[in-house]
Amino acid sequence: MMQLCQFLSPRWQKVIPYLLLTLAVFAAYCNVYNNEFLFDDGLLITRNDLLHYWSNLGQLFTSSTTDGAHIAGGFARPVQIFLYFLVYQFAGESTVGFHLLNIVIHAANACLIYQLGKKLKFNLWASFFAALIWAMHPIHTEAVTYMSATADGLWAFFCLLGIVILLPDFSWSKIFWVLPIFALGLFSKETTVIFPLLVVICMYLTSDQRLNPKTYLKTWPLWVAAGAYTVWRLTTTGYDGPETYRKMFDYPEYYSLKMYSEHFELRFYTFLATLPAYLQLLVWPEGLHMERSFRIFLNFMLGPALVGCGMLIAAVTLVIFGRGKYSLPLSWGLLWFGAAHFPDTGLLLATNSLFLEHWMYLPTAGLFLGIAQPISLCLELPNLQKLKPYAATIAVIIAASLGTATFIQNRVWHDPITFYHHIFKYGVISARAHNNIALAYMDRKQVPEAIEEFRQAIAISDTYAETHHNLAVALLNLPDRLQHVGEAIDELNKALAIDPNFYRSYIVLSQIYTFIGDSDDATLNREKAEKFLNKGY
Repeated sequence: MMQLCQFLSPRWQKVIPYLLLTLAVFAAYCNVYNNEFLFDDGLLITRNDLLHYWSNLGQLFTSSTTDGAHIAGGFARPVQIFLYFLVYQFAGESTVGFHLLNIVIHAANACLIYQLGKKLKFNLWASFFAALIWAMHPIHTEAVTYMSATADGLWAFFCLLGIVILLPDFSWSKIFWVLPIFALGLFSKETTVIFPLLVVICMYLTSDQRLNPKTYLKTWPLWVAAGAYTVWRLTTTGYDGPETYRKMFDYPEYYSLKMYSEHFELRFYTFLATLPAYLQLLVWPEGLHMERSFRIFLNFMLGPALVGCGMLIAAVTLVIFGRGKYSLPLSWGLLWFGAAHFPDTGLLLATNSLFLEHWMYLPTAGLFLGIAQPISLCLELPNLQKLKPYAATIAVIIAASLGTATFIQNRVWHDPITFYHHIFKYGVISARAHNNIALAYMDRKQVPEAIEEFRQAIAISDTYAETHHNLAVALLNLPDRLQHVGEAIDELNKALAIDPNFYRSYIVLSQIYTFIGDSDDATLNREKAEKFLNKGY
């Protein structure tokens, strides 16, 4: 391959790496287009009324990700929802359009990683293979194959694009030029707030005055923007996530998470234990699945936490002392990984999960570049140059193997039944997963199976209004529905006890009471539903 490029014109030599990266991404993900909507796709896409009409465009930019499904909370990510709006306008609810959106973003990010390596003056082949292996890695299927995960690709895109623009000189004018890009990232996903830190890390790598604090003063507009966004995000209501965690922590089954959120040492021990687990998936990506059950570590003197501590000490030691030609790129890669992953570690704020594969999407971009560059430098040594063709061959084999694994992993996401049974195979106990597989059974008119799954979800965690509501609807779809009207009413009332704003239960209650001739209760519940709908729920 290297020899082939020597016969191409300089222009084609510049273009071909981007073409190869793009083709590789489309090849690895060519089997996803018929994959069905699942998990949160209902909230963000199929039940999102804001996507339907151009008249909703203004409201779209001021609403949360779940407002379109008439559910309070959600996140402030209007860029993601705007892209869904555009796809919906052109392709409706065709899964092809939404999958294509994520794949295009992923291919663009692979090209930006290669461009980042070039701007950092890394070896071109090292940058290319780092970007290729990153693009092919199946750990990223959670961020690409899952239609609702567009936010992961977007925040990575805007961070990478901003840094590529800033390099190599990080001039004042460029810093102000990337402020709009930074803003687009912030309104794609909240974790973009660490962008200024990524900029500082890249300045650390490229500047001869890296130990002089004055070197980084020019980044102050980015820090001011990050601070302003953080204040706005913490003080603005209506963007509380799909669940109110403080309320959930009152339930006995969430006591361990409450302890985790209140005690920093538990979050630190657990963070340490995640490091070897992530390393294992990056080196040998087997057993990939969502809704992971990762234990909370109560003690430092446990194997995974000790291994993670050793990894952290080794990384910090390398960063402090590794400023040589070979070690500095790796130090930079470790700093990039730490900064990009920091918002999801739980160290600063407790997160809604302890371990997720899509959290590795942007952190691994810099890590792979940082690992590839020292290897390429070693291969430039006179006695090792003869190994370069073998190294390139090994890199191609690794990328092809990872791409094949990605292709296979995409099948897991084909439909809700396949997806959730894959999760349960790993012993995952998740009320949300059982609720969602029950909805899939409902779509297939397998009502008894759906009812069983709804009951399992409630037995695992009786904290979701929607599960009781769904169970009531399922009972009313049984052939002998009249015998289950009373139970359905009870389930709807349980849903409203959990969430009095859950307007859909009022609608179904109104319909039931109309059917059985109770006009007063029918009118009362219909009026309650209309009241909450007018409030925007």
